[in-house]
Amino acid sequence: MSGIDSMNEFYVQENMQLLEQLEEILLVDHSDTGGLAKEQIEEIFRAMHTIKGSSAMMGYDSLTTLTHCIEDVFDEIRKGLEVSAEKWEQIIDVVLLSIDFLKEEISNIQQGLLPESSIDELHDKVLNLLKDNEEDNDENTLDMDFNLVDEEMNQQTKEDNDEIELIGSEKKYCIKVLFEDGCGMEGIRALGVTTSIEDLCTINETIPADLMGDCDEEIIKDGFTMYVKTENDKPSLEKCLQETMFLKTLQITEISRASNKVEEIEEVNLKPDEEAEIATDTTEKEIEVVEKNIEISKINEDLKSDKDNAKEVEDNKKDKVTQTKKENKNSYLTVNIDKIDSLMNLVGEIVTTESMVEKQSQLENFDPDNFEKQARRLHQLTNELQDVVMSIRMVPISSTFTKMQRVVRDMSKKTGKKVDLVLIGEQTEVDKNILENISDPLMHMVRNSMDHGIETPEERKNTTKPEKATVTLEAKNTGGDILIIIKDDGRGLNKEAIVKKAIEKGVTSKSINEISDKEAYNFILAPGFSTKEAVTEYSGRGVGMDVVYTNIRKLRGSISIDSEYGKGTTFIIRIPLTLAIVDGMKIKNDDETYIIPSLNIKEVFRYGAYDIVENPNGEEHSIIRGNCYKICRLSKILGLSDFKKDDGIMILVESEMGNICLIVDSILGQQQVVIKPIPTILTQFRGVQSYLAGCSILEDGSISLILDVNAMIHR
Repeated sequence: MSGIDSMNEFYVQENMQLLEQLEEILLVDHSDTGGLAKEQIEEIFRAMHTIKGSSAMMGYDSLTTLTHCIEDVFDEIRKGLEVSAEKWEQIIDVVLLSIDFLKEEISNIQQGLLPESSIDELHDKVLNLLKDNEEDNDENTLDMDFNLVDEEMNQQTKEDNDEIELIGSEKKYCIKVLFEDGCGMEGIRALGVTTSIEDLCTINETIPADLMGDCDEEIIKDGFTMYVKTENDKPSLEKCLQETMFLKTLQITEISRASNKVEEIEEVNLKPDEEAEIATDTTEKEIEVVEKNIEISKINEDLKSDKDNAKEVEDNKKDKVTQTKKENKNSYLTVNIDKIDSLMNLVGEIVTTESMVEKQSQLENFDPDNFEKQARRLHQLTNELQDVVMSIRMVPISSTFTKMQRVVRDMSKKTGKKVDLVLIGEQTEVDKNILENISDPLMHMVRNSMDHGIETPEERKNTTKPEKATVTLEAKNTGGDILIIIKDDGRGLNKEAIVKKAIEKGVTSKSINEISDKEAYNFILAPGFSTKEAVTEYSGRGVGMDVVYTNIRKLRGSISIDSEYGKGTTFIIRIPLTLAIVDGMKIKNDDETYIIPSLNIKEVFRYGAYDIVENPNGEEHSIIRGNCYKICRLSKILGLSDFKKDDGIMILVESEMGNICLIVDSILGQQQVVIKPIPTILTQFRGVQSYLAGCSILEDGSISLILDVNAMIHR
């Protein structure tokens, strides 16, 4: 991988995390405080500052310009600009739109493309954010052109500010920098210089003023000049600036407070073979510029690149224009260093124990007890290693939950429904692969609750419910699974309307009296099913809940629905902690070994502990504690045999689609297995493959097929 590819990956990873953090801050309910808190404003400013800096370093000008504008908006706010609650809403809306745009452009960068979308519309919206405030608030006059310095300043105010600024031990300096000939990207390097000293001083002015523009030629010709004020001494500034790469000469000039004349000129010669340049007298024009109390934005990334790297950046830009999208995206995890240390320690112990086990088997006086002891220790270490590796893959579900806040906010504005989203258990950890695949189903379900479940404000006024509806999103651990609960206090599901629509669409042939509430609610998971009479932006096409069901099945999960008409609906999603390993029950049938996920097993009955009842159609059923369950013989499902054996073990399995009883030959015991893809030879048998979720390699090296209970029940 080339250096520029590595830089792009780091750029994408870092800025995507920052954008997620920004979205989380903006989506918190600010109704009580009337706007963002000071700490939140500072955090947004810093995040935009960082994104701007890294975008400038990578040469993504459009992203740099947009983030620069947003940064300046929050810079004005943190300086004390008063913003009304209504104006806050507008600011948050525009910044959220900007975040969406940045995410899309950064995704393009991740796929090997360059950001090419126009920012004009968004840029204008950001620039106009505070212009309205100018008209409404005469006390706060702002110049929203962030790239130009206002040359018309009130002279008396300037002099008063100068008096205040120079109280105490603060001094003013003029710093002039010349870069080596041919180093390239002089404007970006100048931004890097401002960043390197921003902690030591306050920058009042720079020449050129607009370092984001095309200023390279000007810097090559006249150098880069900064006017600063600081309480630090000259050697501190000098030491910091000497670390700048490709620095040719450096001049640091102190300016007198009383006379505004240069008292001392010092030049640092960085190349012994080159002749030092002599600083000229400061002109009156430069002294006037020093007096201006205007701070420019700073770049948070220190640019450290060389000439060859600069050339590589330019060549890479040209190559990427014609590059197609990459199919495989790199994914990253932020891992606690303690987990890595624990992993390293375990690997060291395993290597030592493995060596001891190997030597034991080669000794002439072989000791079986000692060998067994070391083997047990190796097994224990392997289990610990598995736990640590799994913990590394676990990430909080909060990032996905936060996205749902955006869904609720946007839909509330468009539908006029007032809704509170309550998050519970957002720190629950789940496998990163599952987290990436659960986002879309959750979004569908939250949108479904907002559109179908929650009543309009007029409808809620006719009930005893509060005016503001509530959608609750909860996550919690239950053994080896994760439960995600989506609950609303809306109108609930209408069983009669659902069954009527199901009969019309041919989903069922039963009458409403033959269908239980749970079975009726599950009809909404069928493809093409929708009770909406008209198609809207959010629903009505019947392609929502069936997508949810399909995606959750891919995750080896299940979904159940409970509702009370007029009071609300609850969806419960059960998914495994990880996709790689499953707890299962090993069974034997027709001399073959299969595995049923423990998640689906409700009860097991030995032969003689259950009764079989056959109806006139030849279908077998069993009555268990007053409930009738259909019996399916595994041999018949897989097409291996139609012969009905009198003996066998009956396993009651369940899913969101219902329950059935499976009859198998015998049970071999429980085992945790690693899921592998189905062997290629079985893919030609589509009838069999549709009932399989994967396979696993057993301890004796044989292959065991993992059964998909959901498919068997739904067949």
